[in-house]
Amino acid sequence: MDTKTILTNATMTGLLLTSISSFATTQSIVIEQQGSQVTEDLKQKSELSFTPMEGSIIPIGKNYAPFQLPDFYNSERRDWSNHLGQPIRVEHKSRNLSLEGTLEAVTDQYFTLSVKRVAANYPISDFYLIPKLAASNTRTELNYQGLLTYQTSDIRWHPELSMVIDDRKITLVQQASIENNASQDIELDSALLHYSQNRNIGRPMMMKSSMASDMALERSAPETDYNDSEITLELTKLSLPAASMTLVDLGKHSSDITSRRNVSKVFSYQNSSKLNLSFDQQIRFDSPKDLIPGTYQTLWHKSPYFMKGNAVSLRNMREGAEVEVLLNKSLDLTGDITLITESKAKKGSTQTWELTLKNVSKQPQDYQITHQLQAPIRELSLRSLEQVNANSVSLHGTIAPNTTYQIRYTVELDNPS
Repeated sequence: MDTKTILTNATMTGLLLTSISSFATTQSIVIEQQGSQVTEDLKQKSELSFTPMEGSIIPIGKNYAPFQLPDFYNSERRDWSNHLGQPIRVEHKSRNLSLEGTLEAVTDQYFTLSVKRVAANYPISDFYLIPKLAASNTRTELNYQGLLTYQTSDIRWHPELSMVIDDRKITLVQQASIENNASQDIELDSALLHYSQNRNIGRPMMMKSSMASDMALERSAPETDYNDSEITLELTKLSLPAASMTLVDLGKHSSDITSRRNVSKVFSYQNSSKLNLSFDQQIRFDSPKDLIPGTYQTLWHKSPYFMKGNAVSLRNMREGAEVEVLLNKSLDLTGDITLITESKAKKGSTQTWELTLKNVSKQPQDYQITHQLQAPIRELSLRSLEQVNANSVSLHGTIAPNTTYQIRYTVELDNPS
């Protein structure tokens, strides 16, 4: 196989190649995460530019005559098959045994060698092939002419996503790691990256847009296209050396942090009297553009240092969508919720709970605490309590530095059904 493939102008959206002489003319390649979709125009006695995935070849022509597929998938058997009908020599891999004859047949496990017109089968894994003539290319050619499309695992990509967190803003860094496992270098005139979603991602509620801090950088970055509920990004002018991994910048986009708070969830269960609170740090921001959803590695920027944080999953990344992220455990707040009194009746029970909250930091801290009770809520005592759903209430506010805060609230519960 030639070691260089030259790309020319696009005739279809995607990655466009023109291959050398004996190879098909590649019309387009869409790079997927598990491989690529290649469309090529085959002339007489031409070969595919890449190794196709089994069962993926689709002729584009309306009608075509049956044609023979070469042995693409078993590399060892393919090397032997290229010498069928030729004189060869074989040597045993571990014994002092050498044979010469004509190669008559090849399977996954055996080859048939004719020595002085006597044919015998031998295990293919036990012998080295030492050909006497050049390999025959006819067995790698397709007796088909025209346009066809197929999938290949020779070229694929995966997103490298990061979120850099400063005091007042976040920067979303998007990169593509493109892998070229083919034996030829590739020069890309244009490339279409396709992001396949593992699960359906709900369309977020549209909210006000946020301006990124660097508009010139935004304009130079590839656009994330959400056409037909599929995500694609188009690249231009890219070199992919053979057997290499190439990192491509897909853009950096910044957004102001609209809120920071400490959040905690606790669950009442039968006979529970004291619920210790564990807080997580949560931030909110608006997605500055249509971006790639997925797992983002967080980095805390404390100039000049970058400290690795937890990976977070960002699902709704349409422009203007409000994004809510739990970053890490909070060490600023401690506290508990304690059951003070409980009275039971036929209709249900009445419980009085006391929240004790302490801010151990030197800054005011916003908080939100969700308390899920073991039965449906009939009535609440405090207006400051927000009922989240049938079983849950939420307490939120701001606590001053180095302050301890206590509040009592009463809930009337129905008997569990």
